Formats: sequence, C-alpha cells, structure tokens
Amino acid sequence: MAADALEVSERTVWRWLAAAESDETAAAYPGARSRADARFTITPEVRGLLALWKGNVRAVHRELTARAARQSPPADAPSLTTLHRAIRRDLTPRERAGLAGGERRAVASSGIA
Repeated sequence: MAADALEVSERTVWRWLAAAESDETAAAYPGARSRADARFTITPEVRGLLALWKGNVRAVHRELTARAARQSPPADAPSLTTLHRAIRRDLTPRERAGLAGGERRAVASSGIA
C-alpha cells in the first residue's frame, strides 16, 4: 500500500526501510539521494594504483579493500561497481587507454598519428 501511495515500486520501499534502519538521515528523509559530494571519486592514489596495475580495475579494487581492512578501525572500500562507475565518470577514454596500455595506446586511441 505504501508503494502505491508513493507511486514507487515495492522494492524501493523495502530499500528505503533498510536504509532507515542504519542511517538517521535516511529515516528522516526517505527516498532522498545521498549528497553528490559524498560520492566516490578517482583520487591521485587511485590513479597511481590504476597505473601500477595497468588499468586492471579488479586488482585496484582488491588493493583498496585490503588497505581499508588494515586501517584501525577498518574503513569502507568502494564496491567494484562504484569503482567502475567513478573511472568511467572521472577519466577520459584516452586516460583509461593510457593507464591500461601505456603512452602508445593512449595516443592511438586519441586518433593522433
């Protein structure tokens, strides 16, 4: 009934309820999106890891997860999906190609001869 009254799916209502159990802000403002400045972004550290692992996002994710687990208290690492999304959003195709294949591949992907 709540989903029908709010004109959302039942799954959305369940997601809101789960969020409200763990976050007071979510309980006060159900359905509100998180702040844009709180989203994960690609930092110089992540760029360095991408270069180290030659663009292998899964390896970078493993490294970030391991680093977060070693902190006291343990911190949260971004999910693999979040990491992929941030890379697509924050890096150009040329940057991604350069990290994966080096300078020659970055130049080749740019169309510059």
